[in-house]
Amino acid sequence: MSWSKLNKTINAHSVIPLDALNCRDFGVNLPVNFPFNKAKFTCQALAMLSQLNDYDLKMVCADIIQICANPNATNSIKHSRNPLRRLWRTKYPFRNYHFLIEYSLKNNFINLEDILFDKQLQGAKSNFAAERTMLYEVKRRSNHTYDRAMGEEEIEEVKGAWQNVPTATTQVNTQHAAVNGMQNELTKATWLMGTHLDRAYEGDGIKAYTLFHNPTDRPKLDLVECAFDKRSGTKSHNAQHLAAVLAQNSQQSKQVKWLAHSQGAIIFCAALEHYRIHYGKPLTGQQLAVHGSGSNIERLKRIAHSTGLKVIAVRNNPYDLVPNLAGRNDLSSSSLVRSMKFKGLVTGDDAGASPHTLPFLGLVTYADQLQMLGYNDKADIVRTFIKTLPPTDTRL
Repeated sequence: MSWSKLNKTINAHSVIPLDALNCRDFGVNLPVNFPFNKAKFTCQALAMLSQLNDYDLKMVCADIIQICANPNATNSIKHSRNPLRRLWRTKYPFRNYHFLIEYSLKNNFINLEDILFDKQLQGAKSNFAAERTMLYEVKRRSNHTYDRAMGEEEIEEVKGAWQNVPTATTQVNTQHAAVNGMQNELTKATWLMGTHLDRAYEGDGIKAYTLFHNPTDRPKLDLVECAFDKRSGTKSHNAQHLAAVLAQNSQQSKQVKWLAHSQGAIIFCAALEHYRIHYGKPLTGQQLAVHGSGSNIERLKRIAHSTGLKVIAVRNNPYDLVPNLAGRNDLSSSSLVRSMKFKGLVTGDDAGASPHTLPFLGLVTYADQLQMLGYNDKADIVRTFIKTLPPTDTRL
């Protein structure tokens, strides 16, 4: 927030009445149904609101509207020992608290004194379902990267190439960003998305990137979330949040190179659909690479084109059931057979052998990778398939 907009006699704790017009002078765009006749803000609360993206701002405003309707609600009193002070904890979109709204009642007005983010929600949790959808800035720790067939020790070095305790942020401040797939707790998502970004944007020398973290709620609920985002109509909180981040980048004229992996492609596709309806301005300057797509690529490209965002590269392993079957990108009988033969490697814990987890570097490299890790029978299957392909096939 630019404090130069304020009178010098006003400090962070000064209370200011707002209306639909002058609230924008403080960088805050409140909804048309906001009860301006009931609420006042301190400069501190306004400064916090001005830092939120559209999605978080919308959800916080919904809570403020509830406060104005019932300022003495039981759940606002029980959190504070001071009878003149009220605290409202918002609970969207998961069971965890997100923002804490501090307010008081004076002269028939609700004075919104501060809006605080619950830092306990940041970072990795032993219960993965307790991790929240949010942005993290992840920095590189070493130059190890997955660029060839590797043994287990080398893959472990790749896992350690990225910071495993990233810094929470409210916006994208890096040139590169990524959305992770299902069953990726924060620690796994940080190194895996950094690894995919290295291959998606080779030559960029990425030193840091922003992770839009899609927390896992275990396989069954993750699959339900995928199905929800693929349907028409209202999209998931993840997709709405990502759409707000895309809009924030566009409003700030940021050039961002995105990578979406697995379910991340489904979320990205849903976010673009939500963006097209609720924002509409072209997303020029942002681009997307897709790996192991859980979304149908042609559909994703059409929606991306309609928003002005360019899909620049796609990497899908022919033995990966996620893009083939779940993404409906190859429903041929041969694809079904290949996918079923390697299903166990997709759902297993061996990242190096999986056709889905690490970036796809080509079938020749994948066959070498399988042999190096001791999956000789699977390597033979891949090499037999390679012999049926023309030398110009891009999957080699």
